[in-house]
Amino acid sequence: MLQGAPSPHPDLPTVPLVINLARTEEARRLVQAAIHDDAVTVYQWALPPGTPRDRVQTLRKAFLDTLRDPEFLAEAHKAKLDIDPVSGEEIEKVVANLFKLEPALVARLRETLLQ
Repeated sequence: MLQGAPSPHPDLPTVPLVINLARTEEARRLVQAAIHDDAVTVYQWALPPGTPRDRVQTLRKAFLDTLRDPEFLAEAHKAKLDIDPVSGEEIEKVVANLFKLEPALVARLRETLLQ
């Protein structure tokens, strides 16, 4: 068993991380792009292009405030849901970095995922 997350889950501290088994820098970058970065972008919300920056910031803050609200968290706990939000700023960085991947790494990633 392996963990695909970038850091160990608190309940599984002895289960190895995939990233720690990568033997080369290319392998680490592939794990980062295909597993870690993908996980960050799975459950995202999007606004249309051209949304004013101040409105984006207001909505990001409201969303994170909701995900940190004690009543919301109590209801999530009752429903046995884990709430581990990622900020809009972090998602924005991850997506920007995906567009900066070198073509050779993208080709290797495609080859690996389609095997």
